Amino acid sequence: MISIDFTYTIQLTEAQYAALLERAAELEIPLEDMLLQTMQNYLEEESDNFA
Repeated sequence: MISIDFTYTIQLTEAQYAALLERAAELEIPLEDMLLQTMQNYLEEESDNFA
């Protein structure tokens, strides 16, 4: 089995970060989980565009 790790860096403005924190609080999930879900959705959409 092959395991590949990826590291992503995102840059957010203060307003974007505040909005993400607020949304995570509304959903009652950790910010890290919300970011991971968002990235997974984005990657799925991108792979659909290349299919």
